[in-house]
Amino acid sequence: MLNPLSETTFEAHIANYLANSDLYNQRSSAQFDIERLCDAEMLEQFLRAQPIVWKKLSQHFAGRETETVIREYNKRLDRGESILNIMRKGFTVSGAKVKFCQFKPTLEGEGTENYRLYRANRFSVVRQMRYSMGADSGNELDLCILLNGIPLFTFELKNEGTGQNYTHGIAQYRTQRNAENRMLRNCLVHFVMDNQYVFMTTKLNGEGTTFLPFNRETVNPTIEGDYPTAYMWRDILQADSLLDLLLHFIKRYDESYEDRNTKEMKRRTVVIFPRYHQLRAVHKLRRLVEEEGVGHNYLIQHSAGSGKTKTMAWLAHQFTNMIDANGAAVFDSIIMVTDRIVLNRNMAEDVVNFETTLGTVMDIRKRSKTLADALNGKNRIIISTVQKFAYALDYLKHEQQKRYAVIIDEAHTAVGNEAAKDLVNALSTQEDLAQIEDYNPDDYESPLDALMAQQQNYRKMMKHISYFAFTATPKDKTYALYGKDGKEAHDLYSMKQAIDEKFILDVTQNYISYKTMFELIEKDPDKDAEVQFEKKKALKVIAAMLGKDMYIKSRKASMMVDQFMKFTINKINHQAKAMVVCDSRQSAADYKQIIDRIIAEEYKGEIKTLVAFSGEVTDSSGKKCTEANMNDDGVTDNAIAEKFKEDDYKILIVAEKFQTGFDQKLLHTMFVDRSLGGIQCIQTLSRLNRTYWPYKEDTLVVDFRNDTESVRKAFNQYYTVTTLSGEIDPQRVYTMKEDVEQWNLFSEEEVNEVCERLIDPKKVSSVPSILLDIVRERVAPLTDEEKDRYRKLVNRFVRQYGFLAQVIDFTDPDLEKFYVFCKVFYKYLPYTKETLPMELASMIDLDKLRIQLSYEGSIKLEDEPTELKSSRIGEVGLKQEDEKKTIAEILNMVNSPFVGILNENDKIIKQILEELMRNPELADAIRANNSRDVLVNICRQKFDDTIVDQIEKYFHLKELLEKEKGLEQMLINKILDNLGLQISASRNLIYDEAVLKDKIIAMMQPEFVGVCKKMRALPEIVDCFFFVLNTVSLPKLDGINDLLKEGLNNIFTDPHPNAVMRYSLFNSLVQKYESYLKKLYYLINDDEIEGQGGRDAMLADAVHAFRCLWKLKYATDEDGKKFSSYLQMLRDWRNNEAHNAPVNTAADVDAAIKVVVALYLYVTAFSITDLESVGHDMEARRDCPLYELPENDAVSYSRVAEDGPDDK
Repeated sequence: MLNPLSETTFEAHIANYLANSDLYNQRSSAQFDIERLCDAEMLEQFLRAQPIVWKKLSQHFAGRETETVIREYNKRLDRGESILNIMRKGFTVSGAKVKFCQFKPTLEGEGTENYRLYRANRFSVVRQMRYSMGADSGNELDLCILLNGIPLFTFELKNEGTGQNYTHGIAQYRTQRNAENRMLRNCLVHFVMDNQYVFMTTKLNGEGTTFLPFNRETVNPTIEGDYPTAYMWRDILQADSLLDLLLHFIKRYDESYEDRNTKEMKRRTVVIFPRYHQLRAVHKLRRLVEEEGVGHNYLIQHSAGSGKTKTMAWLAHQFTNMIDANGAAVFDSIIMVTDRIVLNRNMAEDVVNFETTLGTVMDIRKRSKTLADALNGKNRIIISTVQKFAYALDYLKHEQQKRYAVIIDEAHTAVGNEAAKDLVNALSTQEDLAQIEDYNPDDYESPLDALMAQQQNYRKMMKHISYFAFTATPKDKTYALYGKDGKEAHDLYSMKQAIDEKFILDVTQNYISYKTMFELIEKDPDKDAEVQFEKKKALKVIAAMLGKDMYIKSRKASMMVDQFMKFTINKINHQAKAMVVCDSRQSAADYKQIIDRIIAEEYKGEIKTLVAFSGEVTDSSGKKCTEANMNDDGVTDNAIAEKFKEDDYKILIVAEKFQTGFDQKLLHTMFVDRSLGGIQCIQTLSRLNRTYWPYKEDTLVVDFRNDTESVRKAFNQYYTVTTLSGEIDPQRVYTMKEDVEQWNLFSEEEVNEVCERLIDPKKVSSVPSILLDIVRERVAPLTDEEKDRYRKLVNRFVRQYGFLAQVIDFTDPDLEKFYVFCKVFYKYLPYTKETLPMELASMIDLDKLRIQLSYEGSIKLEDEPTELKSSRIGEVGLKQEDEKKTIAEILNMVNSPFVGILNENDKIIKQILEELMRNPELADAIRANNSRDVLVNICRQKFDDTIVDQIEKYFHLKELLEKEKGLEQMLINKILDNLGLQISASRNLIYDEAVLKDKIIAMMQPEFVGVCKKMRALPEIVDCFFFVLNTVSLPKLDGINDLLKEGLNNIFTDPHPNAVMRYSLFNSLVQKYESYLKKLYYLINDDEIEGQGGRDAMLADAVHAFRCLWKLKYATDEDGKKFSSYLQMLRDWRNNEAHNAPVNTAADVDAAIKVVVALYLYVTAFSITDLESVGHDMEARRDCPLYELPENDAVSYSRVAEDGPDDK
């Protein structure tokens, strides 16, 4: 009697079930020919079931029919053809088109030849399958499944009753199965099964073999009377299921990948087999469409790590093959849309890779007309961003009724209200509109009402369009539009299951939260005792002040860098990277410079950083910053993501960029310095959750802003099963309309008139006048509070109507007219921007600060279903009057949470800075023209002495400095810069342009001997240089004029040059070279330099605009080579932000200044003729007026040194 707990019993149970299933039999290993890789008897049986084929084979190969086919089959395998291709397409032998299987006909009846051949298929289950003739010839596979004699699937089984489980089966495949074995290499999928779990792989690779789970849930649910894994033999391994997998799901294609060791891009062949939830979702959706027909909506809630794009690709290709009872395609076209180009690209790659019939897929990446051509044509799968549909409308013919499947990626954000309408408009004809029950254009009195009714119906779900919405984090509106009964997803693959199956990491497992504690004080409490401010506005000013405080940022930056360099850098096999998430673009620019400085000074530039934010922003020092001028090589936008892949770049600092859709598997740590909530919290922190087997074992979040409870609530919402509670009432749209109408600020006639004019190209230009008259005569007399409330009511109607119009089941053109009017009217309504009492910031000061650890550990998520509440459309009331408080009262309110916690040890370092600023010995050291290195050492000694002398006062600071190594260097730089500023302000240098020119000529003469032989004389070149600086161009370009002149005057005429100051001046010259090139170009061309791809021009673009510069890299003469090396030096200094460059001693600085000035004059020399040719008069002006800088002018120094990173 068999042991019921043995592996043999488990094996027999599966084999017997399958052997008794439809189209199955059981064969023995002895009947399988290992060398020829087939069961010849079963293959011949299927060949004979093809009478025409068998007859042709017999004519040519009488008595050798099967042997001939087997020989050709093996030749093809040895040439690299896949068994998958052979099973799908067969091959031709001497005119005989041999099939190796017959897939189930969709509509053909039992009497047809294809159906008869389908019934001739035979799957064979083989126990203890021998697969090798080599040294491991005794090895056996527990089970193997063959189709018509051809081996397809192998199995290792484990019965937990024997003390073994799936892990032992995986180890068996990895260590005891030769990956190069001919049969194992050609089989499509290898499964490991025990009583509770199933795992699979499509490629054996020894110890490196990756097995993926193929389970219904994290733990397979029990099945009454059978093992929890019985779904495999009862469902997945049934004949029709395997035929479906072979035809539609198993994919084999070549893909590009990055070699982990060499970082080179290579090609490889992959075989893709669906995970269980992918197969389940596609089967479920296909069945629902078969049962319900076209015109229904479906929500698929699949977590990150679910392989969502591949599920969508399988679904799209399945839909191309679906036909109805009449033999017509269920869907004429499948439209795949998303709102992001990057996701569009990822989706397109998977869909194209899954393509089996050339031309099925049309990837729309460029023009909207191309989308229109695809829709007008016969393309079955069309991939596009949702934004293109609005622009494609003008090109669409709308001639033929079609049925569409629309597959939406990131459905919670991808299709906005207007985009949804444009999409329906693009896919609909008048015949489609006629299918709407209560819509008949002839029923309306005016053409305007008929048009409005038409536009309103374009907002609805249409009977010829089915929507399949995919998202990991559906919002309440997503459930309402696409969910099952508007409440839940049609298919769910939860975040918990993705984490349990190790497709993503749990980013809440290692969480460190810091609380910023502070105490603010009044600067002059006696003077400002009676001053009052509105409380809410005052609190906003204080919050903004603390958010921008550079001291707080420096403290946090120091903690970030120390955490990364001590712990994170060694993670992921020493490849780990980090992201800093900032609350604003200015903060991102500030953090970039602070972090770079700490890395340079404390860690010798061991790692590099990148920053990402949109447009141009002014940092806290007043410097204009862009991605291009802050990042190495001027990288911007998507090029940043590519640059971040390089080993040297370890920290990416972001503001509203790369927080969704960014996939970097080496991201380990995230430093959060912004408030996050809801879906945004999940999406941002989930940048860390990508796996990188086997090195990435965990992640880390260091959060300076959010409490752990809010993070727990956000993640818990989508951790397991989510359903929507509450109802969405479309009737609310009338209530919101009435709330606007009751103000009686415009009439129904005016609504009609505006709508009439908006649809008439000849009259549309008159609309602003009508709306402005309404605003002037009726809105303007309202109080500010009434204006604010009315504006919010109009905005509420506009925002909510776009959504509610998609779920209403009636047609009312008056609603659409009202919406069209309000949408335009809203733009003209006066908006009183809140004025904040910014003067409050100058009246208070930060006295104490502590950034204290508040939580360290894992955030526990609940393994229970959750409800998402339907968002309520709230009331809009008048603004409440803001209570006024004195500064003392406001500060008491702000400081109250930390009363009794902070003490004298938490006083900020401003006090020690002020103390050292008054140190006469340090000031004398700066005046003595010591080198920067000497000054740093002197300042560090004074700094340490001050702390030791007053250890009780600065005890907490001492502890802090020992933990945060970068903080001390930051403070020393701050002291030196501030002292340098003070010393500079006490000096008055006379500016005489003629004298300055002579000094420049004297110094630069040796550099230009060769150049002047070919060009103009050096005095003329210098005159032209100053002509450029003295000529008016554009305000944004003329900002360099005084900066360069004052800087050069300090460099060349100061009788007592100061090392600190010259260092800053050198840095300023380097940074301003790009601006000088842009101004010079403008004076010659009366136009600005354009950057590539429409972005702002950067140094590379400016250099390329001057032939004399860009051709230097091809120079062969000595002068050309010299200036080529100078240009490269400038690029290196600029990219390293000067303070990292090897410019240390006073001699180094002087030599570097000479190089940079030479480059200014070099490009000027080659531009003189161009300037003259466009009419510029450049008579030498040696009679420039003298002027002196005002006394105590600190501004001039700060302007000259504005690019110095230590000014922050």
